Amino acid sequence: MSSAGYFTRLSAVLFTAALIIGVIVKPHAGKNAVERAAKVAAAVETTPVSARTCAIGEPALAGPFAPLDDVLSISPLGGVTAPGEVLPAPYIRINTRRGETAFQRRNTTALAPAKADIVALERKIDRDQHGRALAQSWTVHFRSCENISFYYDRLDQIDDALLKRAGGIRAFQEFGGPDHIAVETMIRVQNGDVIGEANGFDVGLHDHRATPAPLERPERYRSNPYARAAVFDAPPTLVNAITLETSKARCPIDYLPKDEKPAWAAKLGDSWGIRKSKGDNACRTALVDTAGAAQGVWFSDSAHNAATTKVSAIALASDAIDPNRLIFSLHGRLKSLSPDLVGLAPFMNDEKEAAAKDFLSFRQGEGRINTPFNDVRDGGVYCYERLRANFVGPLINGVILLERQNSEAGPALLKMEARGDAMSCIDLEEPWAFSGNETVFYR
Repeated sequence: MSSAGYFTRLSAVLFTAALIIGVIVKPHAGKNAVERAAKVAAAVETTPVSARTCAIGEPALAGPFAPLDDVLSISPLGGVTAPGEVLPAPYIRINTRRGETAFQRRNTTALAPAKADIVALERKIDRDQHGRALAQSWTVHFRSCENISFYYDRLDQIDDALLKRAGGIRAFQEFGGPDHIAVETMIRVQNGDVIGEANGFDVGLHDHRATPAPLERPERYRSNPYARAAVFDAPPTLVNAITLETSKARCPIDYLPKDEKPAWAAKLGDSWGIRKSKGDNACRTALVDTAGAAQGVWFSDSAHNAATTKVSAIALASDAIDPNRLIFSLHGRLKSLSPDLVGLAPFMNDEKEAAAKDFLSFRQGEGRINTPFNDVRDGGVYCYERLRANFVGPLINGVILLERQNSEAGPALLKMEARGDAMSCIDLEEPWAFSGNETVFYR
């Protein structure tokens, strides 16, 4: 026998003897120690995860959002800013692979990416113009420690066991009507637990210890879109649980473990995985309201918050996939951009009207032509050409003029006008000027 083996066996014998002597002297010591340990463990386990201090140096998330084999691509949301989205933020959409047909999505299981508390559940029902229910979706709000919250949105189904633990549908409260209901919960889930199912869903994360994103008019985003919930006696804690602090939104992929992050970042692209991300920043669609520049969100009124209506904001931003391509996200709010400017056959009236209300994309340039929005300064008139509806749609037969004006007495102004009397910027007579048909937006 080796000397190491001898000393190992000797240590074990002496330790066992010490335990026996301890039991003889204090026969209840072992039992008491076990009971104390059980009480400590129970106390630790019942402490809300959401109240615990976040571990320094450890990733906030511990596992995947869904089985990676089901995921076709991950689209950064907000770069185009769909109607109703207040401003671009680094939330992501998990797009699943094809299902049984070419245009169907595979159903996947949404998994808890960390040990966390589910602090609220929401259910929304979408209806058509006749009031018929089209679909229902679920939102699950998590908190993994005191400073990290995240959510899953647009889940098609919620796990039955979770719904039961929340008290069932009867425990939910209305938010403005029966089509939007929510409930405050404290449901502990472990990494990998099943949350629900969907053929794709959104993920958002907020780091409450992070410095808020710089915004030129931060007060526009401070009003609570759920303030009306007070009318229905919803508790403030529930309102807070489902209200998103957009200025502290961060890319969920950046909070994954180091061995998980590369595989998920490699999936960044458009919704069908055709256009792949061309940058190192996983979710570059961070908040982009740049002070003193044109980049970011602008409003069609001078005072009200975009959260009060679904038709009040436009966005000027870089494409989330290709940062060298810029986007006018106008949603039909630039009155001078008429269907007649869309480069389609005259008889394609419906298609031309739809294209005129779509977002426009184009390659960034230099100087005063196709200037990056972050470089637009007060007082100068800039021209944008070779515009295309969305990324692959028809060209616009014209140009757009843009001018930013700062005002000490009020909000900054952004003037925009689509001009069909020139196919390129050099065709416009100098100095560039508006014809009186411009639209004014506000910060």
